[in-house]
Amino acid sequence: MGAGSVFGRGLVAAVLASTLVLAGCASSDGGGSAGGGDTRTPPAVGLVGDQDGTPGSVPQLTFSVQALAATLDPAKTAARGGSGGDELAAVYDVLLRYDETTGEYVPRLAESLTADGAGTVWTLKLRPGVTFSDGTPLDAAAVVASIDRYNTNKGNGATVWTEAVESSTAVDPATVEFRLRTQWPTFPSMLALGHGMIVAPSAGSGDAFTPIGAGPFVLERYAPSEERVLTARAGYWNGKPNADRIRFVQLSGSRENLESLQTNGIDIGVLRGNPQAIYDALDADYPGSFSILNSGGAELVNNREGRPGADVRVRKAIALAIDPELVGQRGDDGLGLPGKAMFSELSRWATDVEGVPYDPDAARKLLGEAKADGYDGVLNYIVLQEPTESAIGLAVQSLLQAVGFTVNITNANNPGDIIKQVYVQHDYDMAHAGIGLYEAIPYLGLQTVVSDSSTSNFAGYSDPRMDALLDKLQAAAGDDAIRGVLAEIQELWNETVPSVPVSSVMIYVAWQPNVRGVVPTATGIMLLDKAGRI
Repeated sequence: MGAGSVFGRGLVAAVLASTLVLAGCASSDGGGSAGGGDTRTPPAVGLVGDQDGTPGSVPQLTFSVQALAATLDPAKTAARGGSGGDELAAVYDVLLRYDETTGEYVPRLAESLTADGAGTVWTLKLRPGVTFSDGTPLDAAAVVASIDRYNTNKGNGATVWTEAVESSTAVDPATVEFRLRTQWPTFPSMLALGHGMIVAPSAGSGDAFTPIGAGPFVLERYAPSEERVLTARAGYWNGKPNADRIRFVQLSGSRENLESLQTNGIDIGVLRGNPQAIYDALDADYPGSFSILNSGGAELVNNREGRPGADVRVRKAIALAIDPELVGQRGDDGLGLPGKAMFSELSRWATDVEGVPYDPDAARKLLGEAKADGYDGVLNYIVLQEPTESAIGLAVQSLLQAVGFTVNITNANNPGDIIKQVYVQHDYDMAHAGIGLYEAIPYLGLQTVVSDSSTSNFAGYSDPRMDALLDKLQAAAGDDAIRGVLAEIQELWNETVPSVPVSSVMIYVAWQPNVRGVVPTATGIMLLDKAGRI
C-alpha cells in the first residue's frame, strides 16, 4: 500500500498492523451518519496553531496512533504515519526528511544527496559520527547492506527501487553512490521512508530480528495491541531527546483520541478520516499537523478476466453512476472532501482535469450495451460491517441500482476478511476501501496501484499507456512538470477507470497546547526527538 495504496476508511488500524501491501490506507472510524451537515473549510496542509516556544525535557510523552506496528522491522512494516512509521522513525531515524512547507527533501542522517548532470547518479554523503544504538558506526557499508536487505525482503516500494536502481555502492565509509537506470528527479523520496530507515548489521545476527537503529529511541517494551514503550538514547547524533520515554498506544479511533487529549490521557493523537472530530480539535485550539490522503475513499473494481469489471464499459458505468456528494453526506455528514479526481483540489498535485462526472444517463447507456452483450448486471460488493462504512455502502448500492445494476452487498466482519478476499485472493467484484495517494510521494503511490509490474496492483489493472505515463511521471522534474503528467494520467484514468475514487481523507495529528517540537515528515510520520513540553 504503497506508497500509496489502499484502504477504506474504517480499516486502517488492523490493515496496516497486519500487512505492508496496504500502505497508504484511509480510516474513518465513524466519521458521520446519513443526513445534512455544516460546511467547513479545512486548514492548509502543514502545521496548525501555536508552535512557538522551546520544548524542554519531560519524563514521558504518550502518542496514540491508529495502529501499533506488529514489528519494528522496516521491511515488514510499511513506514506510514499513524500505523508504524512513527515508531520506525523513532528507532531508525531517516536519511532524509520531507519538508511539507517547501516540498523538498532535506538531510537528516544524511549530510547531503546530490545528482550528477544527467540525473542518473546520486551521491549520498553521511553525517559524520553517527552510530547505531549498539555503538557501531552508521557508515556507507551499513547503508548499502540495509537497503539490500530491505529489497531482498520485499519491503514496501522494493519493486520500484529494484526496477529503477542499477546499483548501490559504498564508495568510502561516508559515501554511497546510487546508479539509476533512468532519470528520477524525485528519487530522494525513497530515502525518507523504509529504504532510508537504516537497520544495523547486528539486527539480524541472532535467532530473531532485533530493532537496532541510529534513531533517538530504543525499544524498552512491547505488548501487542496495548503499548510500545521506547526510551531515549544519550548517544543520538542530534542530542539526547527531550522525552525520556515515548509510549505509543492504540485507542479505538479518532473520537477516542480527541477525548483522551481532552482528559490529558495522551499528549499526541492521530485523528484520521473523521472530519467532525478533526474540526472539534481545531475549534478547541489543539495545535498539530494537518494533511490529506488523496483518494483515501474509493470503490475498488476488480479488472481481472471473469469479473464484471474486466469490461471497461462496466467500470465506466460504475464511475458515472456514483455521486460523491451523496456518498459524502452519508459517510461524513457533508464535512469531508468528496470528489472523483485522483488528487483533491486541496492537493499540491491538483490538476485542471476533473474526475469522471456523475452522469446516471450515460451510466445506463453503457450498462445497457454491456447487458446486450451478455452481462447480467450483477455486482458483488464487499463492505465492512461498521456503521459509517455500511451507510456508505448502502448509498453506493442505491446509486448503482438506480442505473440498472443488481448489487449484492457482502458484509465483511473485520478488515482481515477484506484483506483476504480483495488483496490476497482477489475474490471480489467491487469493494469499498481506498487508493491512498500521499502528497509526498505521488509517483510511488500511483506506481504501486496501477503499474502492470506492481505486486500491490489490487485491481489487476493493466494498460501499456498507463505504464508509459508512469515512466514519464518518474522522469518529470519540478512541480509543474509533475502536475502536467498527472493531468495526462487523470485523463487516461477517466477513460479506463481502474477504480473509482469518491473522496480524499483528512488527517490531523493533534497535540496538547503545551507540547512543542513535533516535526512532520513524509506520509504524516512524526519525528519526536525534539518533542517536549514548554
